[in-house]
Amino acid sequence: MTSIIILLLISVLTANAQEYERYKVLLDTTIASKQLGYDRPITVTVPFEWQEDIEQDFPLIVVFDRQNQRSHNYILNTIDYLTSNEQMPSCVIISIASDQEHRYIETLFKASDPMGMAEANEAFLFDELLPLAEKKFKANKFRLFIGHSRYGYFTSALLCSKTNELNGVVSISPVFKQKNVSLTDSLATVIGTAHSSTLYYRFGIGNDYPEDFRAMEPIIGTIKNEKLNFKGQLFKDADHNATPGLVIATALYDVFEYWSIQQSAYIRETANEPATIHELEANIKNHYGKPLRFSLGLLNGKAWEHFNNAEYDKAIDAWNLLLENYPNFSETYLYIMESKLNLSQDVSAIASEFKRNLSSSCVYTEAEKSELLDEFDSLMRDSTE
Repeated sequence: MTSIIILLLISVLTANAQEYERYKVLLDTTIASKQLGYDRPITVTVPFEWQEDIEQDFPLIVVFDRQNQRSHNYILNTIDYLTSNEQMPSCVIISIASDQEHRYIETLFKASDPMGMAEANEAFLFDELLPLAEKKFKANKFRLFIGHSRYGYFTSALLCSKTNELNGVVSISPVFKQKNVSLTDSLATVIGTAHSSTLYYRFGIGNDYPEDFRAMEPIIGTIKNEKLNFKGQLFKDADHNATPGLVIATALYDVFEYWSIQQSAYIRETANEPATIHELEANIKNHYGKPLRFSLGLLNGKAWEHFNNAEYDKAIDAWNLLLENYPNFSETYLYIMESKLNLSQDVSAIASEFKRNLSSSCVYTEAEKSELLDEFDSLMRDSTE
């Protein structure tokens, strides 16, 4: 029984997530933007446990420049890698493409050029895209933006103008100055304001704009507010197109390090887990300003630790906690059944719940559902012996 989760998880993810281990592409589509006056192509990528008819939301990551396939794919694969290794929570990812005709102008502010459309682009994001993400794609209010080059500049500007509506920005090879626009001055203003939760800003620059890095570093050095987690990296010999690969993994790890620390505290705890995890969840909400659920692997691993120690009541509690967070992970009911059988308890109610849940779960293929039903039949035979 302990091995079935590993086999099922690998097969489910391989079948459903294409080249990703923990994610699947939900759709490629376009949004007809009233703010911009033209269509924006997007790709929506969701965790494998995402299911339309389940009340479950996820942090949102917006990745710009989808048309640059090399850097875009590397960023998404890095997200997938860190999620698979329990270093960041499952997220909804929306990738936005920009065509060559519009990319420069849609990141240029009117203060720099009367033809600039950065203000309209900002309105597209916050008035059109984000409400759609919350309504249709189960994104919650946690928002992290990732941009490179022109979009490194634009996302840094958004950190200044939408400070209270973002949790973090990863800005790769940005410029900080355009005509009549100084982001070093704007970011200095952000540093002087109050924040109720932690705001993350990571920027990385190669051999393209080292003078901008040197201009920003003293400003970062003035930060005394513990709610501002700002840091830059200089890769002095790295080319412009190499910086996304150099920056993204460390930046994402930094943003979600606190979340990971809270998870580790739950794994180490040996008593009173239900109270402990709710305390840790509160720590996460206070830190990020929004709840971020613990990972499936962590919750399941803790339950199996109890099971293997013959602490069946604690295992049942831990698996019920897993179901609160991942309600379509149907095999969990089988683990609870096995725990109850070890306690000589009745399993009829949980058996009915398993069959109902499995019939509606989108996590499994039909072959995998059949395998789980075989496992269920075996447990039911055990319960009558």
